[in-house]
Amino acid sequence: MRSAKSPMERSWLSAGKVVLPSALVFMLWMAGCGGSVTSTSMVATSGPQTYFAPIVAGTTYSTSSASSAFIQNALTYTMDDTALTFAQTTYQPPSTQPGPQVLNAGDLTIGQRGLRSLGITANYVYQSSTTNTQAGYYPITHNPPEVGSFAVELANQAGGLVQLVGQPAVPLVAATACPNSASSQTYLFTSIPGGLTSVSGSRYGWDPATDTAYGVVQISASGSTVTLQNIQQFTLSSASGTGAPAQPSSSSATGTCASSVFGNTTVVPGQLVITNPNPGGSEQIPPQATIGIGPTGLLVEDNGSNASSPLADTSPALYYNNVLGAGTGAVGLPQSSSALSTSAVVSAQYLGFIYGAGVYVSGNPYTKDWSSHVASFGFSSLPSSCASVTASTSTLIYGGDYPNDNPSVSATGFSNCDFAIDLGVQSSSHNGLYPNATVWVGAGYAANASGTTYSFPAVAIAGQLNGKYALFVLGVDSTQPWAIYLLQSN
Repeated sequence: MRSAKSPMERSWLSAGKVVLPSALVFMLWMAGCGGSVTSTSMVATSGPQTYFAPIVAGTTYSTSSASSAFIQNALTYTMDDTALTFAQTTYQPPSTQPGPQVLNAGDLTIGQRGLRSLGITANYVYQSSTTNTQAGYYPITHNPPEVGSFAVELANQAGGLVQLVGQPAVPLVAATACPNSASSQTYLFTSIPGGLTSVSGSRYGWDPATDTAYGVVQISASGSTVTLQNIQQFTLSSASGTGAPAQPSSSSATGTCASSVFGNTTVVPGQLVITNPNPGGSEQIPPQATIGIGPTGLLVEDNGSNASSPLADTSPALYYNNVLGAGTGAVGLPQSSSALSTSAVVSAQYLGFIYGAGVYVSGNPYTKDWSSHVASFGFSSLPSSCASVTASTSTLIYGGDYPNDNPSVSATGFSNCDFAIDLGVQSSSHNGLYPNATVWVGAGYAANASGTTYSFPAVAIAGQLNGKYALFVLGVDSTQPWAIYLLQSN
Protein backbone atom coordinates (compact mmCIF):
# COMPACT_ATOMS: atom_id res chain seq x y z
CA MET A 1 0.00 0.00 0.00
CA ARG A 2 1.16 3.50 -0.74
CA SER A 3 1.55 5.85 2.18
CA ALA A 4 -1.43 8.09 2.89
CA LYS A 5 -1.33 11.54 1.36
CA SER A 6 -1.83 14.74 3.36
CA PRO A 7 -4.56 17.19 2.21
CA MET A 8 -1.93 19.41 0.60
CA GLU A 9 -0.41 16.43 -1.24
CA ARG A 10 -3.84 15.23 -2.41
CA SER A 11 -4.50 18.71 -3.86
CA TRP A 12 -1.43 18.34 -6.08
CA LEU A 13 -2.49 14.84 -7.14
CA SER A 14 -6.03 15.94 -7.97
CA ALA A 15 -4.65 18.87 -9.96
CA GLY A 16 -2.76 16.43 -12.20
CA LYS A 17 0.64 17.67 -11.11
CA VAL A 18 2.27 14.48 -9.87
CA VAL A 19 2.37 11.40 -12.09
CA LEU A 20 1.16 11.37 -15.70
CA PRO A 21 1.45 8.54 -18.26
CA SER A 22 4.91 8.38 -19.80
CA ALA A 23 3.37 8.48 -23.29
CA LEU A 24 1.91 11.88 -22.47
CA VAL A 25 5.29 13.08 -21.25
CA PHE A 26 6.85 11.98 -24.53
CA MET A 27 4.15 13.78 -26.56
CA LEU A 28 4.56 16.93 -24.50
CA TRP A 29 8.34 16.76 -24.91
CA MET A 30 8.02 16.35 -28.66
CA ALA A 31 5.58 19.25 -28.75
CA GLY A 32 8.25 21.36 -27.13
CA CYS A 33 10.65 20.30 -29.87
CA GLY A 34 8.57 21.06 -32.91
CA GLY A 35 4.84 21.45 -32.30
CA SER A 36 2.64 24.39 -33.10
CA VAL A 37 3.17 27.60 -31.22
CA THR A 38 0.74 28.51 -28.47
CA SER A 39 0.12 32.22 -28.15
CA THR A 40 -0.73 33.35 -24.64
CA SER A 41 -0.78 36.61 -22.77
CA MET A 42 0.29 37.25 -19.22
CA VAL A 43 -2.61 37.62 -16.81
CA ALA A 44 -1.96 39.32 -13.51
CA THR A 45 -2.66 36.64 -10.93
CA SER A 46 -1.67 35.62 -7.47
CA GLY A 47 -2.81 32.02 -7.96
CA PRO A 48 -0.79 29.04 -9.21
CA GLN A 49 2.04 29.80 -11.62
CA THR A 50 4.40 27.18 -13.07
CA TYR A 51 7.98 28.27 -13.71
CA PHE A 52 10.63 26.76 -15.96
CA ALA A 53 13.94 26.24 -14.16
CA PRO A 54 17.28 25.06 -15.60
CA ILE A 55 19.27 22.33 -13.97
CA VAL A 56 22.06 23.55 -11.70
CA ALA A 57 24.86 21.12 -10.88
CA GLY A 58 24.33 19.61 -7.45
CA THR A 59 20.52 19.63 -7.49
CA THR A 60 19.34 16.37 -5.95
CA TYR A 61 16.11 14.38 -6.06
CA SER A 62 15.20 15.36 -2.53
CA THR A 63 16.22 17.44 0.42
CA SER A 64 16.00 14.21 2.40
CA SER A 65 19.06 12.06 2.97
CA ALA A 66 16.96 9.09 1.83
CA SER A 67 17.77 10.01 -1.77
CA SER A 68 21.05 11.27 -3.13
CA ALA A 69 20.36 10.89 -6.87
CA PHE A 70 21.11 13.95 -8.98
CA ILE A 71 18.57 15.67 -11.18
CA GLN A 72 19.54 15.28 -14.83
CA ASN A 73 16.92 17.44 -16.58
CA ALA A 74 15.28 20.83 -16.21
CA LEU A 75 12.57 21.30 -13.60
CA THR A 76 9.39 23.21 -12.95
CA TYR A 77 8.38 24.97 -9.76
CA THR A 78 4.75 25.85 -9.08
CA MET A 79 3.98 28.71 -6.69
CA ASP A 80 0.43 29.43 -5.56
CA ASP A 81 0.35 32.78 -3.78
CA THR A 82 -3.36 32.34 -3.00
CA ALA A 83 -3.39 28.80 -1.63
CA LEU A 84 0.10 29.45 -0.22
CA THR A 85 1.58 26.20 -1.51
CA PHE A 86 4.50 25.25 -3.77
CA ALA A 87 5.86 22.17 -5.54
CA GLN A 88 9.08 21.18 -7.32
CA THR A 89 8.55 18.78 -10.26
CA THR A 90 11.05 16.82 -12.33
CA TYR A 91 10.75 15.34 -15.85
CA GLN A 92 13.12 12.42 -16.28
CA PRO A 93 13.30 9.97 -19.22
CA PRO A 94 10.55 7.30 -19.13
CA SER A 95 13.18 4.65 -18.43
CA THR A 96 14.04 6.51 -15.21
CA GLN A 97 10.70 7.92 -14.09
CA PRO A 98 7.10 7.15 -15.14
CA GLY A 99 6.03 10.69 -15.92
CA PRO A 100 6.27 14.07 -14.17
CA GLN A 101 6.94 13.67 -10.47
CA VAL A 102 6.64 16.14 -7.62
CA LEU A 103 9.83 15.83 -5.56
CA ASN A 104 9.29 18.46 -2.88
CA ALA A 105 6.06 20.17 -1.87
CA GLY A 106 4.83 22.28 0.97
CA ASP A 107 3.59 25.56 2.31
CA LEU A 108 4.47 29.12 1.37
CA THR A 109 4.42 32.26 3.48
CA ILE A 110 5.12 35.81 2.32
CA GLY A 111 7.25 37.83 4.70
CA GLN A 112 8.95 41.20 4.86
CA ARG A 113 9.90 42.81 1.56
CA GLY A 114 8.03 40.04 -0.29
CA LEU A 115 10.42 37.20 0.52
CA ARG A 116 8.73 33.80 0.20
CA SER A 117 9.57 31.28 2.90
CA LEU A 118 8.91 27.72 1.76
CA GLY A 119 8.15 25.02 4.33
CA ILE A 120 8.65 21.51 2.90
CA THR A 121 5.96 19.14 4.16
CA ALA A 122 6.84 16.18 1.91
CA ASN A 123 9.78 14.82 -0.09
CA TYR A 124 8.92 12.22 -2.70
CA VAL A 125 11.59 9.51 -2.87
CA TYR A 126 11.68 6.58 -5.29
CA GLN A 127 11.55 3.18 -3.65
CA SER A 128 12.23 -0.09 -5.47
CA SER A 129 9.94 -3.06 -5.12
CA THR A 130 9.86 -4.73 -1.71
CA THR A 131 7.51 -7.13 0.03
CA ASN A 132 3.92 -5.88 -0.23
CA THR A 133 5.17 -2.61 -1.70
CA GLN A 134 5.07 -1.49 -5.32
CA ALA A 135 7.96 0.44 -6.81
CA GLY A 136 7.13 4.14 -6.97
CA TYR A 137 7.52 7.56 -5.37
CA TYR A 138 6.66 7.73 -1.69
CA PRO A 139 6.41 10.81 0.51
CA ILE A 140 8.61 11.44 3.49
CA THR A 141 6.44 13.79 5.52
CA HIS A 142 7.68 16.64 7.67
CA ASN A 143 5.62 17.84 10.61
CA PRO A 144 6.38 20.61 11.35
CA PRO A 145 7.49 21.65 7.84
CA GLU A 146 11.19 21.56 6.99
CA VAL A 147 12.40 25.18 6.97
CA GLY A 148 15.28 26.94 5.20
CA SER A 149 13.87 27.24 1.66
CA PHE A 150 13.14 30.60 0.04
CA ALA A 151 11.91 32.22 -3.16
CA VAL A 152 11.72 35.71 -4.64
CA GLU A 153 9.03 36.37 -7.24
CA LEU A 154 8.71 39.14 -9.80
CA ALA A 155 5.46 41.12 -9.91
CA ASN A 156 2.51 39.18 -11.39
CA GLN A 157 4.55 35.98 -10.99
CA ALA A 158 6.55 36.67 -14.16
CA GLY A 159 9.64 34.89 -12.86
CA GLY A 160 11.96 34.84 -9.91
CA LEU A 161 14.53 32.88 -7.93
CA VAL A 162 14.29 29.86 -5.64
CA GLN A 163 16.52 27.87 -3.31
CA LEU A 164 15.31 24.75 -1.55
CA VAL A 165 17.21 23.73 1.55
CA GLY A 166 20.22 21.64 0.61
CA GLN A 167 20.02 22.67 -3.05
CA PRO A 168 21.63 25.50 -5.06
CA ALA A 169 19.83 28.69 -6.07
CA VAL A 170 17.97 28.53 -9.40
CA PRO A 171 16.47 31.27 -11.63
CA LEU A 172 12.80 30.84 -12.59
CA VAL A 173 10.85 32.13 -15.57
CA ALA A 174 7.14 32.03 -16.40
CA ALA A 175 7.37 31.04 -20.07
CA THR A 176 3.76 32.04 -20.74
CA ALA A 177 4.23 32.85 -24.45
CA CYS A 178 6.65 32.33 -27.32
CA PRO A 179 8.59 35.30 -28.72
CA ASN A 180 6.36 36.90 -31.34
CA SER A 181 8.21 39.93 -32.63
CA ALA A 182 9.96 40.13 -36.00
CA SER A 183 11.97 43.03 -34.56
CA SER A 184 14.96 41.75 -32.63
CA GLN A 185 15.40 42.34 -28.91
CA THR A 186 18.93 42.46 -27.53
CA TYR A 187 19.65 40.50 -24.35
CA LEU A 188 22.62 40.43 -22.01
CA PHE A 189 23.31 37.09 -20.32
CA THR A 190 25.67 35.42 -17.85
CA SER A 191 26.45 31.72 -17.56
CA ILE A 192 25.07 29.64 -14.71
CA PRO A 193 28.32 28.05 -13.53
CA GLY A 194 29.00 24.51 -12.49
CA GLY A 195 31.83 23.86 -10.08
CA LEU A 196 35.29 25.14 -10.92
CA THR A 197 37.24 22.80 -13.18
CA SER A 198 40.53 22.94 -15.04
CA VAL A 199 39.17 20.73 -17.81
CA SER A 200 37.43 22.79 -20.46
CA GLY A 201 34.20 21.33 -21.81
CA SER A 202 33.36 18.98 -18.96
CA ARG A 203 29.67 18.26 -18.43
CA TYR A 204 29.06 20.11 -15.20
CA GLY A 205 32.25 22.06 -14.60
CA TRP A 206 33.03 25.60 -15.69
CA ASP A 207 36.49 26.84 -16.64
CA PRO A 208 36.53 30.66 -16.41
CA ALA A 209 39.63 30.90 -18.60
CA THR A 210 38.12 29.06 -21.57
CA ASP A 211 34.32 28.90 -21.12
CA THR A 212 31.71 31.58 -21.73
CA ALA A 213 31.06 33.87 -18.76
CA TYR A 214 28.75 36.43 -20.37
CA GLY A 215 27.48 37.57 -23.72
CA VAL A 216 25.00 39.41 -25.92
CA VAL A 217 22.35 38.06 -28.30
CA GLN A 218 19.57 39.45 -30.49
CA ILE A 219 16.35 37.41 -30.57
CA SER A 220 13.46 37.66 -33.04
CA ALA A 221 10.63 35.35 -34.11
CA SER A 222 8.48 34.42 -37.08
CA GLY A 223 5.71 31.97 -36.21
CA SER A 224 7.23 29.11 -34.24
CA THR A 225 10.74 29.84 -35.56
CA VAL A 226 12.96 31.80 -33.19
CA THR A 227 16.19 33.29 -34.51
CA LEU A 228 19.18 34.14 -32.33
CA GLN A 229 21.55 36.50 -34.14
CA ASN A 230 24.81 38.32 -33.50
CA ILE A 231 25.66 36.01 -30.62
CA GLN A 232 28.74 37.31 -28.84
CA GLN A 233 30.39 35.37 -26.03
CA PHE A 234 33.18 36.39 -23.69
CA THR A 235 35.30 34.78 -21.00
CA LEU A 236 36.49 36.49 -17.84
CA SER A 237 39.67 38.13 -19.03
CA SER A 238 40.56 38.62 -15.36
CA ALA A 239 40.73 34.82 -15.00
CA SER A 240 43.67 34.50 -17.42
CA GLY A 241 41.34 34.07 -20.38
CA THR A 242 41.79 35.62 -23.80
CA GLY A 243 38.35 37.21 -23.61
CA ALA A 244 36.98 34.76 -26.20
CA PRO A 245 35.76 31.21 -25.40
CA ALA A 246 37.86 28.31 -26.62
CA GLN A 247 34.75 27.00 -28.37
CA PRO A 248 32.33 29.85 -29.04
CA SER A 249 28.88 29.21 -30.43
CA SER A 250 27.93 30.10 -33.99
CA SER A 251 27.13 33.76 -34.56
CA SER A 252 23.51 32.77 -35.25
CA ALA A 253 21.20 29.89 -34.40
CA THR A 254 17.61 28.88 -35.04
CA GLY A 255 15.20 27.26 -32.62
CA THR A 256 11.57 26.16 -32.42
CA CYS A 257 9.15 27.50 -29.85
CA ALA A 258 6.08 25.54 -28.79
CA SER A 259 4.00 24.56 -25.80
CA SER A 260 5.76 22.03 -23.58
CA VAL A 261 5.77 20.77 -20.01
CA PHE A 262 7.97 23.79 -19.21
CA GLY A 263 5.62 26.36 -20.75
CA ASN A 264 6.17 27.99 -24.13
CA THR A 265 9.87 27.33 -24.51
CA THR A 266 12.32 27.49 -27.41
CA VAL A 267 14.49 24.46 -28.16
CA VAL A 268 17.79 25.01 -30.01
CA PRO A 269 18.57 23.45 -32.49
CA GLY A 270 14.87 22.61 -32.43
CA GLN A 271 14.67 18.88 -32.90
CA LEU A 272 15.07 15.76 -30.84
CA VAL A 273 17.47 13.33 -32.52
CA ILE A 274 17.72 9.75 -31.25
CA THR A 275 20.45 7.90 -33.11
CA ASN A 276 19.62 4.48 -31.65
CA PRO A 277 15.85 4.09 -31.19
CA ASN A 278 15.97 0.27 -31.01
CA PRO A 279 14.10 -1.25 -28.07
CA GLY A 280 16.55 -1.84 -25.27
CA GLY A 281 19.22 0.19 -27.06
CA SER A 282 20.90 3.23 -25.56
CA GLU A 283 19.48 6.58 -26.63
CA GLN A 284 22.17 8.94 -27.89
CA ILE A 285 20.69 12.39 -27.42
CA PRO A 286 22.89 15.35 -28.38
CA PRO A 287 22.72 18.41 -26.12
CA GLN A 288 19.94 20.89 -26.82
CA ALA A 289 19.33 24.25 -25.22
CA THR A 290 15.88 25.07 -23.84
CA ILE A 291 15.13 28.79 -23.48
CA GLY A 292 12.23 30.45 -21.71
CA ILE A 293 11.49 34.18 -21.93
CA GLY A 294 9.05 35.70 -19.48
CA PRO A 295 6.41 38.38 -20.08
CA THR A 296 8.65 41.08 -18.60
CA GLY A 297 11.76 39.92 -20.47
CA LEU A 298 13.61 37.64 -18.07
CA LEU A 299 15.53 35.00 -20.06
CA VAL A 300 16.48 31.60 -18.63
CA GLU A 301 18.33 28.84 -20.50
CA ASP A 302 19.06 25.21 -19.71
CA ASN A 303 21.87 24.16 -22.07
CA GLY A 304 21.22 20.41 -21.98
CA SER A 305 24.35 19.60 -20.01
CA ASN A 306 23.02 16.10 -19.24
CA ALA A 307 23.38 14.99 -22.88
CA SER A 308 24.56 11.45 -23.61
CA SER A 309 26.57 12.46 -26.70
CA PRO A 310 28.70 15.56 -27.30
CA LEU A 311 28.30 18.30 -29.84
CA ALA A 312 29.85 17.43 -33.17
CA ASP A 313 33.21 18.97 -34.07
CA THR A 314 34.10 19.95 -30.50
CA SER A 315 37.47 19.05 -29.05
CA PRO A 316 37.61 18.55 -26.15
CA ALA A 317 34.01 17.36 -26.36
CA LEU A 318 31.26 19.71 -25.18
CA TYR A 319 28.41 17.89 -23.46
CA TYR A 320 26.18 20.96 -23.54
CA ASN A 321 24.82 23.22 -26.26
CA ASN A 322 26.81 26.42 -26.05
CA VAL A 323 24.36 28.59 -27.96
CA LEU A 324 24.35 31.05 -25.03
CA GLY A 325 25.92 30.06 -21.73
CA ALA A 326 28.46 27.51 -20.50
CA GLY A 327 28.31 25.68 -17.18
CA THR A 328 24.70 24.49 -16.98
CA GLY A 329 22.90 27.36 -18.72
CA ALA A 330 22.36 31.10 -18.71
CA VAL A 331 20.22 33.84 -17.22
CA GLY A 332 19.63 37.08 -19.09
CA LEU A 333 17.98 40.49 -19.19
CA PRO A 334 16.74 42.74 -22.00
CA GLN A 335 19.38 45.34 -22.80
CA SER A 336 18.21 48.84 -21.98
CA SER A 337 17.71 51.18 -24.92
CA SER A 338 19.90 53.76 -23.19
CA ALA A 339 22.66 53.70 -20.60
CA LEU A 340 21.46 52.80 -17.12
CA SER A 341 21.79 55.15 -14.21
CA THR A 342 24.38 53.27 -12.17
CA SER A 343 23.54 55.35 -9.12
CA ALA A 344 19.91 54.17 -9.40
CA VAL A 345 21.01 50.55 -9.72
CA VAL A 346 23.16 50.62 -6.58
CA SER A 347 20.68 52.68 -4.54
CA ALA A 348 17.87 50.11 -5.05
CA GLN A 349 17.09 47.41 -2.50
CA TYR A 350 17.29 43.75 -3.53
CA LEU A 351 16.50 40.23 -2.43
CA GLY A 352 18.16 37.18 -3.93
CA PHE A 353 20.83 34.56 -3.48
CA ILE A 354 24.60 34.23 -3.35
CA TYR A 355 25.75 30.94 -4.89
CA GLY A 356 29.29 29.65 -4.47
CA ALA A 357 29.52 26.89 -7.09
CA GLY A 358 32.30 24.89 -5.42
CA VAL A 359 34.62 22.46 -7.23
CA TYR A 360 33.52 19.98 -9.89
CA VAL A 361 34.21 16.30 -9.17
CA SER A 362 35.28 14.61 -12.41
CA GLY A 363 32.92 11.96 -13.74
CA ASN A 364 30.03 12.91 -11.46
CA PRO A 365 27.39 15.69 -11.56
CA TYR A 366 28.52 16.62 -8.08
CA THR A 367 30.33 19.65 -6.80
CA LYS A 368 31.96 19.76 -3.41
CA ASP A 369 32.09 22.70 -1.03
CA TRP A 370 29.35 24.62 -2.84
CA SER A 371 27.15 27.00 -0.86
CA SER A 372 23.93 28.91 -1.44
CA HIS A 373 22.50 31.59 0.85
CA VAL A 374 19.46 33.85 0.74
CA ALA A 375 20.64 37.46 0.75
CA SER A 376 19.60 41.08 0.60
CA PHE A 377 21.45 44.10 -0.75
CA GLY A 378 20.93 47.87 -0.56
CA PHE A 379 20.40 48.96 3.03
CA SER A 380 17.99 51.80 3.84
CA SER A 381 20.80 53.11 6.04
CA LEU A 382 24.30 51.65 5.96
CA PRO A 383 25.26 49.80 9.17
CA SER A 384 28.67 50.44 10.70
CA SER A 385 29.31 46.69 10.65
CA CYS A 386 29.59 46.48 6.85
CA ALA A 387 32.50 44.57 5.35
CA SER A 388 35.51 46.79 4.82
CA VAL A 389 36.69 47.40 1.26
CA THR A 390 39.82 49.07 -0.02
CA ALA A 391 37.97 52.10 -1.27
CA SER A 392 34.37 53.22 -1.06
CA THR A 393 33.09 54.21 -4.49
CA SER A 394 29.86 55.60 -5.92
CA THR A 395 29.22 52.26 -7.67
CA LEU A 396 29.27 50.12 -4.51
CA ILE A 397 26.31 48.24 -3.03
CA TYR A 398 26.43 46.41 0.31
CA GLY A 399 24.55 43.30 1.39
CA GLY A 400 25.00 39.74 2.59
CA ASP A 401 23.43 36.64 4.10
CA TYR A 402 21.13 36.34 7.13
CA PRO A 403 22.12 34.96 10.55
CA ASN A 404 21.76 31.17 10.27
CA ASP A 405 19.90 31.69 6.97
CA ASN A 406 16.90 32.88 8.96
CA PRO A 407 15.41 36.17 7.66
CA SER A 408 12.73 36.07 10.36
CA VAL A 409 15.28 37.15 12.98
CA SER A 410 15.70 40.48 11.20
CA ALA A 411 13.37 43.17 12.48
CA THR A 412 13.84 45.21 9.30
CA GLY A 413 13.99 42.43 6.70
CA PHE A 414 17.61 43.31 5.90
CA SER A 415 20.51 40.88 6.14
CA ASN A 416 23.98 40.93 7.59
CA CYS A 417 26.36 43.40 5.98
CA ASP A 418 29.20 41.06 5.01
CA PHE A 419 29.29 41.26 1.22
CA ALA A 420 29.76 44.05 -1.33
CA ILE A 421 29.58 44.49 -5.10
CA ASP A 422 31.39 47.32 -6.85
CA LEU A 423 29.93 47.54 -10.35
CA GLY A 424 32.64 49.79 -11.75
CA VAL A 425 32.21 51.48 -15.12
CA GLN A 426 29.30 50.63 -17.42
CA SER A 427 30.21 49.45 -20.91
CA SER A 428 30.01 52.11 -23.60
CA SER A 429 28.83 49.58 -26.18
CA HIS A 430 26.30 47.53 -24.16
CA ASN A 431 23.93 49.31 -21.80
CA GLY A 432 23.71 47.56 -18.45
CA LEU A 433 26.94 45.58 -18.83
CA TYR A 434 29.62 46.07 -16.16
CA PRO A 435 32.60 44.02 -17.40
CA ASN A 436 35.01 45.05 -14.63
CA ALA A 437 33.04 44.61 -11.43
CA THR A 438 34.60 43.65 -8.10
CA VAL A 439 33.07 41.46 -5.41
CA TRP A 440 34.10 41.75 -1.75
CA VAL A 441 33.54 38.78 0.58
CA GLY A 442 33.51 39.85 4.21
CA ALA A 443 35.27 37.86 6.91
CA GLY A 444 31.91 37.20 8.58
CA TYR A 445 30.16 35.75 5.52
CA ALA A 446 28.99 32.20 6.31
CA ALA A 447 30.68 30.60 3.28
CA ASN A 448 33.99 32.46 3.65
CA ALA A 449 36.43 29.75 4.68
CA SER A 450 39.41 32.11 4.65
CA GLY A 451 38.34 34.05 7.75
CA THR A 452 39.48 37.33 6.18
CA THR A 453 37.89 39.90 3.90
CA TYR A 454 39.02 39.54 0.29
CA SER A 455 37.91 40.50 -3.23
CA PHE A 456 37.79 38.99 -6.70
CA PRO A 457 36.97 40.30 -10.21
CA ALA A 458 33.58 39.68 -11.78
CA VAL A 459 31.18 40.71 -14.53
CA ALA A 460 27.68 42.08 -13.87
CA ILE A 461 24.61 42.72 -15.97
CA ALA A 462 21.74 44.96 -14.90
CA GLY A 463 18.40 45.87 -16.39
CA GLN A 464 14.76 46.46 -15.61
CA LEU A 465 11.91 43.95 -15.50
CA ASN A 466 8.55 45.70 -15.38
CA GLY A 467 10.17 48.81 -13.94
CA LYS A 468 12.18 46.99 -11.27
CA TYR A 469 15.93 46.46 -11.39
CA ALA A 470 17.56 43.05 -11.68
CA LEU A 471 21.28 42.48 -11.11
CA PHE A 472 23.18 39.29 -11.99
CA VAL A 473 26.89 38.86 -11.16
CA LEU A 474 29.40 36.15 -12.08
CA GLY A 475 32.98 35.92 -10.91
CA VAL A 476 35.64 33.55 -9.64
CA ASP A 477 38.11 33.65 -6.76
CA SER A 478 41.09 31.35 -6.29
CA THR A 479 38.89 28.45 -5.21
CA GLN A 480 35.49 28.58 -6.94
CA PRO A 481 33.00 30.47 -9.11
CA TRP A 482 30.40 32.76 -7.58
CA ALA A 483 26.99 33.71 -8.98
CA ILE A 484 24.83 36.42 -7.40
CA TYR A 485 21.17 36.81 -8.45
CA LEU A 486 19.29 39.87 -7.18
CA LEU A 487 15.80 41.24 -7.85
CA GLN A 488 14.61 44.61 -6.60
CA SER A 489 12.34 44.03 -3.59
CA ASN A 490 9.10 45.76 -2.72
